[in-house]
Amino acid sequence: MARRMKSGYRKFSYLSDWRGIKVAIGELFRWGYPRHQPRLGEYRAASPLMLFDEDWFINTIKDMVRTHPENSMEYPFFGERIVNEPMIAFVRGDDPIFDEFKRIIGPHHVSPEEILRWQAQNNNVPAPHPADISVVSFILPLAWQTVKDNADMTRWPSERWAQTRLLGEGFIPILVSEIVNILMTNGVLAVDPAFIRSFKKKQYPNGGWSSTWSQRHAAYAAGLGTFGAHDFLITEKGCAHIVGSIVVNLRLKARMKRNDDIHAHCLHFQGKKCLRCAAKCPVGAIQGNGSNIQKKEKCSQHLSRTLWHCNRKYHIFIYGCGLCSCGVPCSFSIPEALKK
Repeated sequence: MARRMKSGYRKFSYLSDWRGIKVAIGELFRWGYPRHQPRLGEYRAASPLMLFDEDWFINTIKDMVRTHPENSMEYPFFGERIVNEPMIAFVRGDDPIFDEFKRIIGPHHVSPEEILRWQAQNNNVPAPHPADISVVSFILPLAWQTVKDNADMTRWPSERWAQTRLLGEGFIPILVSEIVNILMTNGVLAVDPAFIRSFKKKQYPNGGWSSTWSQRHAAYAAGLGTFGAHDFLITEKGCAHIVGSIVVNLRLKARMKRNDDIHAHCLHFQGKKCLRCAAKCPVGAIQGNGSNIQKKEKCSQHLSRTLWHCNRKYHIFIYGCGLCSCGVPCSFSIPEALKK
């Protein structure tokens, strides 16, 4: 079977790898995204068997990540997990930081209130007040071997990393949609921010490539980590991860304290010699002076070139890099020198 699969493994991936095409460019044009969200059912969460509190989200997401068949690599890495045990945190929809994001990221960045208002309109119900909204943010750390393989690369992503970009990015909407279906069926208004009709990624005049909802910024708002010189979020489990979120009409309590210093876990920004991420970048996009348009443009140009490499070497229609997050002091944890 392995031989048969290898001989036919995504032949002509420029044409046949539909999952890769959807992940790589589909979100730019909203190809493959569901046209209809689940309908809002009658509220039944008062049952002790279905209490949608913080523990329910933590346990449900952890259980799904641990047991879901979609959290699995393909040939030649059969049986390997894509991501490990997640970190989950919460932030209120009326947190002032979401107004800050409109200033920092741009006015195109939507708030939790705007996101859930869209879902409320779909179901002909009143839009909830921001105080009755929460964002459930979660970090999915990548498998150790995936990060190790990519750390050994110098210009192009490893095969495990390319598969993780394909399958891991596809796993997020599956996981989130299953949770949203449970909530909506039981009368709790909920939505995946990437599924609202206005969601898109494009180049904005004053910020370069950006989207209408930043998963990393939502995770920062929830207290899951702080930003590094590479712009990844450095968490207790490092910076090599995938990020997701759900916006819900529930009052959930924050369980993690957000750090006021947005670079608290980055050695460089804490005045310690590092910038290992800059040394790992194959196109010199990281200068250590924070995010800027030129940096994003260099990175995006290199990412577009990796599409050719991943197709030629791995037969996967996907782009990816991530070299700056692998083989660095913050890959798997907060750097030792900054741990309290």
